[in-house]
Amino acid sequence: MKNYKNKTSFIQKAKNYFNPKLIQVEFNYRKRAFIMSAIFFAALFLILMRYAYLTVLPTDLRTKLLATGSRQFETSVTLSKPRATITDRNGKVLAVSVSSTSLFILTRKMPKDEETLRKVAKQIKVPYQDLEALKKEKKNFVWLRRQMTQTELNEIGSIKKWKNFLDTVEEPKRIYPEKDVAAQLIGFVGADGSGLEGVEKIYNTRLTEKPTKVDARRDARGRVVIDTPNDASKPSQNLPNLRLSIDLSIQQFAQNALRDGAIKSKAKGGSAVVIDVTSGELLAIASYPTYDLNNPPNNDPDARRFRPVMDAIELGSASKPMWIAKALDLGIITPNTMFDVRGGKMFLPGGKIRDDHPVDHSLDTQGVLRYSSNVGMYQISLKAGREKLYESLMKVGFGRSPGTGFPGEWKGRIHKPENWSEMRFANMSFGQGYAISALQLAHAVSIMAGGGQDRGVNLIAKDKEAEKNFVGPPIQFISKETSKLVSNMMGKVIEESNAGRIPGVYVGGKTGTAQIWSNKDKAYSERTAVYQGIIPANNPKLAIIVVLDEVRVRPAYGAMLAGPVFSQIGRRTVDYLNSQGVFSVEPFANAYLSKTEDKTPLQ
Repeated sequence: MKNYKNKTSFIQKAKNYFNPKLIQVEFNYRKRAFIMSAIFFAALFLILMRYAYLTVLPTDLRTKLLATGSRQFETSVTLSKPRATITDRNGKVLAVSVSSTSLFILTRKMPKDEETLRKVAKQIKVPYQDLEALKKEKKNFVWLRRQMTQTELNEIGSIKKWKNFLDTVEEPKRIYPEKDVAAQLIGFVGADGSGLEGVEKIYNTRLTEKPTKVDARRDARGRVVIDTPNDASKPSQNLPNLRLSIDLSIQQFAQNALRDGAIKSKAKGGSAVVIDVTSGELLAIASYPTYDLNNPPNNDPDARRFRPVMDAIELGSASKPMWIAKALDLGIITPNTMFDVRGGKMFLPGGKIRDDHPVDHSLDTQGVLRYSSNVGMYQISLKAGREKLYESLMKVGFGRSPGTGFPGEWKGRIHKPENWSEMRFANMSFGQGYAISALQLAHAVSIMAGGGQDRGVNLIAKDKEAEKNFVGPPIQFISKETSKLVSNMMGKVIEESNAGRIPGVYVGGKTGTAQIWSNKDKAYSERTAVYQGIIPANNPKLAIIVVLDEVRVRPAYGAMLAGPVFSQIGRRTVDYLNSQGVFSVEPFANAYLSKTEDKTPLQ
C-alpha cells in the first residue's frame, strides 16, 4: 500500500485524511476517529442551536420570519360555526343554519393589469371599482360575496383560471322558514353569524360555539386552498335547540288579526300579546308592521321596532281592573260598596275629572267597572290613599321591567306619590299619568286573572321536569278568591255590552282609549285603542292584549277598533287549542245571545 504522506496535493491529502481504510494503518487512528466524531457532533449541535433560535426562542428575527412567511404562504381565516336551531314550543323550526358558499380574494396575488381585473369583476359580479380599491388593502384575505344562493353561484360559473387569488369556502347561513312570523321576537344575525336583534342577540352565547380558525394557503401550483375541517359547516351536537314559548299557529293568528285591524283603523302600528296566565308563557307576541327576516330592512325602523316591548302607552280605562282587584283584596272596598258618581263630574284643585258615560245614579263596584267611571275610580283611591295606589301599581309590574332582556325594553314610568298633585292622584286612579308597554299590561292581566300569582313573563318554553326543582312559590299579588271575583266581573262587563264578544265563549274584558308617549317629541301622540281580555272569564287560561297605535279613524274607541281584533285572535286560538287537546274551554251556549238590550260602546 502506498504511503499517503508522500502525496503533495492538498485535496488528495484531505481525502486520504478521512479515508477509513487508510486511517486504520496509522498508529494513531483512534485519535483521528475521535477528532472526526467531535467535529461532526459539534457541527450537528450548532445546526440544532440555530434551528432552535429561528423556530423556538422568542427572538425578533423569529417574529420577522414568521410574519413574512405568513404573508407569503398562508392567511388565517375565522369561520363561524352553525348556530343552534330556534323552534316554537312544538318544535316547528323558526331559525336554522344551512351551508352556503362565500367568495374571497387574496389581495396580494391580484392581477395588476386593468384588463384582467375587469374580466374578473364582470365574471364574479363585483364592481370593478371595488376590486381596484382592494389593491390598497392591507389585509391579504378579503370577503367579496358572502353566503351566496345557488342561483348566484351558478351565475358566477367556474373560477378555476383565477384560483391563484380567488376561491370559495363553505360557511353557515341563517335562514328563517316562516319569514315575517315573529320577526321582531326572533331577530336576525349578521354575516359573521353573530346575533344582531331579538332572541338571536339576547341568547347569542347560548346559540353559538367558538368559531373555527382555518388557513388559506397556496399549493405547489399557486392555487388557493383552504384547510376547512369536515364538520366546519355542520351543526354541533353540543348545542340543543332553543325552544321558545310561542306557538307558531297562535302567532300567525295574532299577526293576521293585528294586520287587518291596523289597516282597517288606519293605525300607524300595533301590538298583540297572548299569554298563558297559568304559566306566564308568551304564546304569541306580534308587532305591526313587520318584515321578512331573510331580508331585514336597513331603512325602515318602524318595521323593525318591537312595539309590544318598546312602546309606552298611557292605558286609560284598561288599567282599572288591576286597581279594583287590589282594592278588593285589601278590604278597602267590597263588591257592594256604593259610589256617588251622579253627573259624572268632580271638581278638584287644578281641574276636574269626568266620565265619558255619566249616569244619574250611584254605582256599585261592578258598575264602576262596567261604566268605566273615572269619578268612581278616584273615590276608590281616596279610600286607599296615595301610597297604596303607588305600591299596587309597582307590584303588578307597571313600574318595572318585564325582564325579557330585549334592548330598548320599556321599564315603566311612574312618579313617586310625594310628587303627585291632587289632579295627578286622580289621573293615576284611572290609568293616566303613567306609561307602560303592551307586554307589561299582559303581565299585569296574567297576574290578576291567573290566581293572583306573578309567574313572570317567559319567552322560553317551560320544562315541566325542571320546574319540579324550582324552589319557592310565585309572588302573590292578590288572593285566588279575589282573582276569581274580578275575572267574573270582567265577564259581566262584556256580557252587558258588545265589545270583544266571542260567540259560545265566556269572555272577560276591558277596553281603553290610551295615548302613546314619544321619547323623541316629548309629548303624547294621537289616540291609541286598547283592549284586554281573558278567556274564559270563569276559569281564565289566556289573556290577550291588543293595542292599535295612533288610529286615524273616529271615533277611536278601544271597543270598536281593538275589540274585533281581540275577538278574532281569541276565537281562532280557542278553536285551535281545543282541537290540539291542550286545554278545553267549555262552550257557553247562551253567551251573548240574549244580552242585546244594552249596546253602549265603552271607552
